[in-house]
Amino acid sequence: MEPVTMTDILDDAVRLANAWPLHESIESFEANLARHVPEGLSGNSLNRIYRKMIPRWHFAMLNDVARNQAFSSALQALTRSGDLVLDVGAGSGLLAMMAVRAGARAVVSCEVVEPVTHIARRIIEANGLADRISIVPKRSSLLTLGQDLPARADLLVTETVDCGLVGEGLLPIIRHARAELLKEDARIIPARAKVFFSLLESSVIHRINFAKEAAGFDVSLFNRFSTQEYFPVRISTWDHALLSPPVEALSFDFRHDALEPQTVRVSVTPSRSGVVHGVLFWFELDLGGGILLSNAPENLSSHWMQAVQGFEMPLRVEAGRPLCAEINQGLTSIHFALTP
Repeated sequence: MEPVTMTDILDDAVRLANAWPLHESIESFEANLARHVPEGLSGNSLNRIYRKMIPRWHFAMLNDVARNQAFSSALQALTRSGDLVLDVGAGSGLLAMMAVRAGARAVVSCEVVEPVTHIARRIIEANGLADRISIVPKRSSLLTLGQDLPARADLLVTETVDCGLVGEGLLPIIRHARAELLKEDARIIPARAKVFFSLLESSVIHRINFAKEAAGFDVSLFNRFSTQEYFPVRISTWDHALLSPPVEALSFDFRHDALEPQTVRVSVTPSRSGVVHGVLFWFELDLGGGILLSNAPENLSSHWMQAVQGFEMPLRVEAGRPLCAEINQGLTSIHFALTP
């Protein structure tokens, strides 16, 4: 058998980082790495691998003061003395430590990325909380009551949220936890959420995801490789215009709603005439206790960007002439379609 080289390891990391579901690709990569550690694997080389596995947004998230304060305040408001708390998506262990500070008796936190699990345990130990917090290296859907989680939890806290709210699996995570891991009257952070959208005119954003002509040649078939779902942008950094006021697209009550896929149709009336290149959308989280957190376009300090779904064929609209927006929400996706 040919020896495994650093190039092999890095190529495998890139291939698996582009696979889906991401948690399964990471687990596969780490299993391969454990079996085939090449000779001379240095600290810098291992760091290169981790940089391909662990997104940089973790650092922006940890330094998002408003986000940290909002979750801390919500946990202070909703945690009761003696609570058993389930934290899904441990990351650095920050929310678990906040829960203990708020009065939780114990926290069980799950995290699927093995290197992150190791570091979270060390952070928790360094903060003197290892006797109150346990990190389980599993997806929450694989937790076993009586083994990983000693009993149904009194409170769930999770921040498995991306720029478009649902892409990290928030809905199936909460739905499964309600059915299998939480007490019937358990509190959930976040408690509710809304998604808002506006019609977006931005030829420059359109060009980062679609192409029609290049040097006199028709290259539009290359759009087969464009992103058909939403992707993040910091909208304030791009030349753009919003052709409609914000419209509520979706609303979720995480305690009571079925959290199943759904199709919603709403009317949107352009306030300006122009060309719609896509839809800009964002969320508002109600963490409970009156605490709101949003990645709306005007929130320039949020580590979350806004979500954009582009249309390959832009649509010309006229001010005051309503359109129908059909929103197809899946378990981990949101897709918009516009019709006159």
